[in-house]
Amino acid sequence: MAMDKATALTKEAIDSGNLLLAYDTAISAIGEGNESAELRHLMVLALARMGNGEQAMELFRQYGLNSSTDSHHLSIAARILKDAALAISATNERHAALLKAYDAYQRIFEDSGDSYPGINAATLAFLGGQKDRADSIGSSILDLPQIANPDNYYDAATQAEALLIVGQFDAAQDSLNRAGAMPDANAGAKASSSKQLALVAKAAGLDQKTIDVLLAPISPPTVIHYCGHMFLENPETEAKLRTAIEEFFDQKDVGYAYGALAAGSDILIAETILERGGELNVILPFLQDDFIAQSILPAGEGWLQRFETCMKAANSINYATEMHYVGDPDQFGYASKVAMGMAKLRAQYLGRSADQLAIWDRFESTGSAGTAADVEGWISYGGTPHIVDAGPVDRNLSRSERPDQDLHKRTVAAILFTDFPGFSKLSEAALPAFWNGIMGNMAKVLENYPGQILAQNSWGDALLAVTPDAPCAASLALELQSALQDFDYALLGMTESSGMRIGLHYGPAYETEDPITKKTTLYGTEVSRAARIEPVTPPGAVFVTEPFAAILALEAPDDYKCRYAGNIEFAKGYGTYPIYQLTYRV
Repeated sequence: MAMDKATALTKEAIDSGNLLLAYDTAISAIGEGNESAELRHLMVLALARMGNGEQAMELFRQYGLNSSTDSHHLSIAARILKDAALAISATNERHAALLKAYDAYQRIFEDSGDSYPGINAATLAFLGGQKDRADSIGSSILDLPQIANPDNYYDAATQAEALLIVGQFDAAQDSLNRAGAMPDANAGAKASSSKQLALVAKAAGLDQKTIDVLLAPISPPTVIHYCGHMFLENPETEAKLRTAIEEFFDQKDVGYAYGALAAGSDILIAETILERGGELNVILPFLQDDFIAQSILPAGEGWLQRFETCMKAANSINYATEMHYVGDPDQFGYASKVAMGMAKLRAQYLGRSADQLAIWDRFESTGSAGTAADVEGWISYGGTPHIVDAGPVDRNLSRSERPDQDLHKRTVAAILFTDFPGFSKLSEAALPAFWNGIMGNMAKVLENYPGQILAQNSWGDALLAVTPDAPCAASLALELQSALQDFDYALLGMTESSGMRIGLHYGPAYETEDPITKKTTLYGTEVSRAARIEPVTPPGAVFVTEPFAAILALEAPDDYKCRYAGNIEFAKGYGTYPIYQLTYRV
């Protein structure tokens, strides 16, 4: 099937496991008038794979995919039912939901004879405890000519899945070996297959070690966060380190790398991932010219061209903060945390855990930034770093002058802003009810966080609250929304309301005493950035920035979920940024 450029680019992004790029490419093309049904199918598929089931189902219907004659288009709804069923913990409820999803896939299989809905129906029957039914469907799929003699990844993986269902484990291993060697075996396909086959293998009674061996041929590439010491150029030193880097890449099959691009270790790792055809994702702590002055030139002019070459070849370039370097080491530490979190988010979409590669001399550091701090941080978030001994690298750097920050206190914190849609239209008589009801309820929620609010203020319908960490802010934001759900909006003369708009960001800022109110307050570039989120947030929702989502993925991955909402234009011409919607993880 011939594809237009946007559809082809969207499919390419899905194949590489870059679901955010797939969604952004598709939504942009649709907004420009692209009418492709396949493009819409791919966008809904990207949303479903990201776990955005509700939005995916809404668009599935809105785009008319439920009326499509394409069995893959129709199967999206069944997939969303499957994902919802798999998220249920109670066994009886889960089995009932799995069989509901089975029915949806089975109807499509009966009408189309397509192996894709067929193998999903077989798997769901198997997971739902209907083994005879699963064996029957699995056997019929194995008899299909294209499955009996597969010549592409999906058919080979389907053969393996059917063989697992009917209990032919050795044959399934052979099929997975063939699948992993197919020319079209891409990261996105491997990630999707690995997740489902792991469920089948576990339900079949295989232990985890056996499952790991079974799925090894179709495991998607590894995502890493990388870090390491800066040092002067030295061909001999670099050759030794590069050998160790390549050995780690071979061992872990590294395909995606997230980190900064300082002279020395960072650039060596970046060059290695690019030479191997992998994906480099650069996260700089502040504006590029300042980064070059602080982290490239002090190690020698020779690193500059290598930095620029890596930047041009990078798959993505993000700035943890769009500000100058102000002499705050937390700017470096903050950027490292964001890079770690972004690696974790990407790994989640691929169904894997992320790893860390650190080139380190093993000397401890007492500061908030640097390789030692990055390694310690990764361990504190439950990771096990892979450490390459830096050896006798020449770290006689010509440090550039650091701005004086002695008089200006800096803090890294989570920043929350709220707004109540329709406040400006409230009558004078309704204002006391708003103040006592809406603002009063919000005040009661804040009281549930004694000692955890660094700063708070209100004006009109707005609230500012600052917390020291992202999980606290996430809890506060969702509790604020919950507290307003049962409010009687008739007291305000309103027939209905969807609640507050709440925006969240996490970043470094100045902390001081407001000379007017005499209260603690924060100010700076990242506070301004936080203030621009709330105006673009739908009422009743909590929108967060990508840095906030990344930090939350590190600090509370089991409690909260950040679902990608797209690249959204901020208020007052502030720019366009990736935004996520915050919810509890069910």
